[in-house]
Amino acid sequence: MESLVGKYTIKRRLIFITIIFLVFGLIVVPDYSWQILSLEKKLIALEEFHNLLEDVLELRRYEKNFLLGIGTDNVTSILGYLDKIEASTSTLKSDMLEVLNQQEYDNFLHTFSLYKATFSTYDLSEKIDTSSIRESGRAMVEFAENLVSRNHDRLHSSLKQLLYRFVAITGTFFFALILIFQLQVRNVLKRIAFVQRATRDVVIGKFRPIVDNTKIQDEVSGLIFAFNKMVAEIEARKEQLVQSRKLAAIGTFSSGIAHELNNPLNNISLSADTLMEEYETLSETEIKEIVTDIISQTERASSVVRNLLDFSRDKEPTSIPLCIKDAVEAAHKLIANQLMINDVAFEDYINPDLPVIKGDMQKLQQVFINLFVNSIQAMPQGGGLIYVDAQPAQDNLLKIIVKDTGPGIPPDIIGRIFDPFYTTKEVGSGTGLGLSIVYGIIKKHGGYIEVNSTINVGTTFSIYLPIAPNQEKQRNESSSN
Repeated sequence: MESLVGKYTIKRRLIFITIIFLVFGLIVVPDYSWQILSLEKKLIALEEFHNLLEDVLELRRYEKNFLLGIGTDNVTSILGYLDKIEASTSTLKSDMLEVLNQQEYDNFLHTFSLYKATFSTYDLSEKIDTSSIRESGRAMVEFAENLVSRNHDRLHSSLKQLLYRFVAITGTFFFALILIFQLQVRNVLKRIAFVQRATRDVVIGKFRPIVDNTKIQDEVSGLIFAFNKMVAEIEARKEQLVQSRKLAAIGTFSSGIAHELNNPLNNISLSADTLMEEYETLSETEIKEIVTDIISQTERASSVVRNLLDFSRDKEPTSIPLCIKDAVEAAHKLIANQLMINDVAFEDYINPDLPVIKGDMQKLQQVFINLFVNSIQAMPQGGGLIYVDAQPAQDNLLKIIVKDTGPGIPPDIIGRIFDPFYTTKEVGSGTGLGLSIVYGIIKKHGGYIEVNSTINVGTTFSIYLPIAPNQEKQRNESSSN
């Protein structure tokens, strides 16, 4: 009996498990390290391809100005961008040939050489072949877009492969490990079951840290501690992802913010110049009016900066009673100029007297900014309309409706729009993380989001958020009275 006990001590079981972990690590770590490094290389290449596409688009913008006779220094700008494109093409040759074949690459170089030769030898007295220039420019844009698209598809395929391999290998390993525990340490298996249930809770968003009440601290206690720490780290990384997406959103509508600041600054400058030049001839009333106008414009600019800082600031998540109309209006202010630039009308029909919800103002503001920006980018060039409304719904929920008049989402892909890295935008217009983050924020608030879309009519997002409990009680009392 003693020999039997000695043979199956915890120490021996620990050694056995350690050997299994070592074997698993020796197999998996090199494999995943290679795949991650390969994925990093593809991500860097994708970023460089995006930069190349942006340079080609900028080149075509100056080409258009040149052909329309707008501006006086277009040829110099065109030559500058041609040099940048030529340098990028040379540097990225090996990366390009991993995505394209040699013939496609050579065709691009031929087109590029003809295009560059046209402007390098350009003379004002010459008659230039505008159709040839446009055709060459269009071919270069198609090449760059095709390059980005193929690399994006390759990256997406690598991510799926990495996920499948991770699920298959890791799942198999843990199945074998659980089987060993069932055969050898049934008392430990009960505590492992806590970890299994906690894993499911993480997936559905109901995880609570595992409490280990055992008196003897062993390897399972360490596992539980590590699991709790891992989930906490995952949650922290999610917050970092939300913050990075928030900063990306700021970049998307930065031109609008710059325009919004430029107007009051110009007004302040003009008023100050007037006051300096005509001070001796102005009456006291006129001076006060000018100073008042300067103060007003200063407050306007300060308000823009304050709103931007409030949105971008990385702060601890809060959950407070708030009016959903305030979150919508705050998001609307940050994209107001982008709406104007893209000729998109915005109509807010939310009743300010609706029941309040309990949530994080900054994160809900990001939800609406992501939805509004997506709608703006989906609108046709002729403009469109974004319509926002809200109303109480069943099960103590508040329904917020965000509707646009864009081209709609095809039925075959509408079920995938909340998947990370999936996007219906044109190549180079987004990473496919916006709606995934929207889904995560709404889920964390205890709500859910639905989408309905009709081709050539528009898309409607319906967000359901829990009403604050005390508000629901007050609403019922007022209705009974």
